[in-house]
Amino acid sequence: MLVLTVDTSTSRVVAGVVEVERPAAGAAVRVAEALRVRAQRVPDSPRGHMELLVPNILQVLEEAQLTPGDLGAVVVGEGPGPFTGLRVGMATGAAFGDALGIPVHGVDSLAAMAASAVAAGRIGEGEPIVALSDARRREWYVGSYVFAQNRLRQIGAPGVLSPDAAVQEGVASTTAHSTGVAHSPGAEPFPEAEQAKPAGCAVVCARATAESAADLVHGLDEYPARLAEADAYPDPRGLALAALSTLTVDVPEGSSSAAILAHGRDALRRPGQPLRARYLRRPDAAEPKPKVRSAAIDFAAADRPEPAPEQAPPAEATSPQLVALAPADAPALAAIEARLFPQDSPWSESMFRVELAAAHTQYWGLRNSSGALIGYAGIAAMGPTDSPEFELHTIGLVPEEQGKGYSHLLMEALLDVADSANSPIFLEVRTDNVPAIGLYRRYGFTILGTRRNYYHPSGADAYTMRRAPQTVAARGRLIMGVESSCDETGVGIVALDPATGEVRECANVVASSMNEHARFGGVVPEIASRAHLEAMGPTMRAARKKIGNRRPDAICATIGPGLAGALMVGAAAAKAYAAAWDVPFYAVNHLGGHVAVEALDKQEGEEKAPRLDHAVALLVSGGHTQLLEVRGLGAPMRELGSTVDDAAGEAYDKVARLLGLGYPGGPVIDQLASRGNPTAIAFPRGMMRPQDSRYNFSFSGLKTAVARYVERAEKTGERIPIEDVCASFQEAVVDVLTAKALRACTDTGAPVLLLGGGVSANRRLRELAAQRCAEAGVELRIPPAALCTDNGVMIAALGAQLIAAGARPSELQVGTDPMLDVSVPQLHCG
Repeated sequence: MLVLTVDTSTSRVVAGVVEVERPAAGAAVRVAEALRVRAQRVPDSPRGHMELLVPNILQVLEEAQLTPGDLGAVVVGEGPGPFTGLRVGMATGAAFGDALGIPVHGVDSLAAMAASAVAAGRIGEGEPIVALSDARRREWYVGSYVFAQNRLRQIGAPGVLSPDAAVQEGVASTTAHSTGVAHSPGAEPFPEAEQAKPAGCAVVCARATAESAADLVHGLDEYPARLAEADAYPDPRGLALAALSTLTVDVPEGSSSAAILAHGRDALRRPGQPLRARYLRRPDAAEPKPKVRSAAIDFAAADRPEPAPEQAPPAEATSPQLVALAPADAPALAAIEARLFPQDSPWSESMFRVELAAAHTQYWGLRNSSGALIGYAGIAAMGPTDSPEFELHTIGLVPEEQGKGYSHLLMEALLDVADSANSPIFLEVRTDNVPAIGLYRRYGFTILGTRRNYYHPSGADAYTMRRAPQTVAARGRLIMGVESSCDETGVGIVALDPATGEVRECANVVASSMNEHARFGGVVPEIASRAHLEAMGPTMRAARKKIGNRRPDAICATIGPGLAGALMVGAAAAKAYAAAWDVPFYAVNHLGGHVAVEALDKQEGEEKAPRLDHAVALLVSGGHTQLLEVRGLGAPMRELGSTVDDAAGEAYDKVARLLGLGYPGGPVIDQLASRGNPTAIAFPRGMMRPQDSRYNFSFSGLKTAVARYVERAEKTGERIPIEDVCASFQEAVVDVLTAKALRACTDTGAPVLLLGGGVSANRRLRELAAQRCAEAGVELRIPPAALCTDNGVMIAALGAQLIAAGARPSELQVGTDPMLDVSVPQLHCG
């Protein structure tokens, strides 16, 4: 059995393939000896995990003359370790396993470090082990273990301590173990340790701690200890041995190594527990004290229950799920058929049962979020199996779901079947069914002839249409986008038509960690990256389900700008998926993604916007407030102006906090402002004087003005309606945003204003932008609300534009860039 092993808990970038051999019958072999390293890469690169890990995995596979499909399981070190590097390995390992459909098992990295020394023969049977690694901030990680009867056991639970305390506590735990006294809760002494009491313990430490560890170990007086390894790390064989030790805890004591290996091999093939980074520190964020509401503000409107403003549905509900159909679905299909074709002898339930059970047919359906079937389509293979022709049966959607583009999901699934066989497809369609004919023509069908009175009893005519054989690649490309720049984990999938360049949304799933940040009053970078690590796999699987778990043809990921740790999780996972599936990887600009949403094809019935050749983009969010000049989607952009202090969304959050309204501030302020008087308070407009920058923004002064106004009201005893404060604050923000955006359009001659970012969902900003654009003769384009906030669709859309323009893929060695400039739509190495 071949196991991919990955660890980034130390300065080493560990990647290897280990073969867990099956010992010959009756052979007496130690478990460690049955673990054969086929190939490995373990460079020492403290800041190179992101750049080196995935390329090294591919090099290891090539050296071992293997492909990703040969792997049977993945073993990943879960730490403890410095969180940024650690999460690169965990995101990569989890993504490889998910992409290949093989189990992923997490192990204690300190245990793997100890197991590595055992497997290398540096530590003997029954000798207690203390493992040390650098935790930064003048602290070390420490754990204690013992290897006996072919398995590694934990003595003392891992901890994070000062260097001297780590050595003292680690050695003390082994002393307690050797004397039969448990040192930590749940750590039981083992009988074999009683039988083989070593004269001390062995210490293994990572290179970063070696010099200090040697001095501390040599300075111990109470209990003898030796430094067994001064450059320890979880190597591939140690990771595999640690995994086998964890997975065979229920194998009885005294079992043979063959029994342990057999049980371990079986356990490796079974699904593992979800990966969980072993955090030994709390996030560096303090929960602010609750803000006391000012007595000067009348909160009656805020406390009065009223219906929330209409919002877009959650992003994950934007498209139904594509599923394979079975005979049990026949009643639902017959019901839809009866609604769609009441005049043309609709198929009965029994007819559908026969079709669904036939060996030569394949049927797909669409289920909405409640599980109801809303559409179906089928295809049948005709003629010889080595050179078939296909007949496309009805594509049907319930009337209330028509015109939303869902028919494309069904059509893509059917075409995959025929294109995989490089075979032609035939169909019949009513001559008066204009939407269906348009759909078929879009996918390359041409009319062969007309069959008179084909449909009964209506007597309607039918066109016979044919589509020539095509390969999947020639038909179109599915582009996946991964977004993780801040607090949303997004995976989106779009379809790129290579003939027309049109881009259509297929799936959009977003998992937000906003609720986890709310109690801190803002986004906490470490919490955001932790949330990305946990959400990436489920979000990816949910997005792929919407396209029938098909593999994309390319993967794009946000490479910057954004939060450093958050960017690494998404980009590392995206690289791993691309490597495992052997598809191109594109490292793209987050801000360019917000603009590229404009590339998405409109829904059926909507007027298609002209090609975007010149525009000004106003991007407004909690982290960005920028004016950009756009010269074509996917092209380098030019920054005209940005905020010199707080972003607009950040100002909303800060004002909401000082008013006692909670986090996030944007939605609640917008809701209250809708009931208030925007001219009640004359708050200042930042940087609007003639001598100020024409395009830059400043909102910190506005925030201060709100605070001072409330303070003055407190002193004078005045009562201010909260809705008037919110409306006046919001009017000051959107007034400046729209005024400078229209000024930029005038100065550059851009005929279009694009509005993007989370704040672009703001009701008043949209209203005022529409009003001023109409007055200035500028076209306003705003994406749907679900695509305003960060999402994977926008990243996929940017990637699709780059691919259509012939851009070469990014190298897998590319690193993230938290400060990536808007002039760089795609990042390459060097």
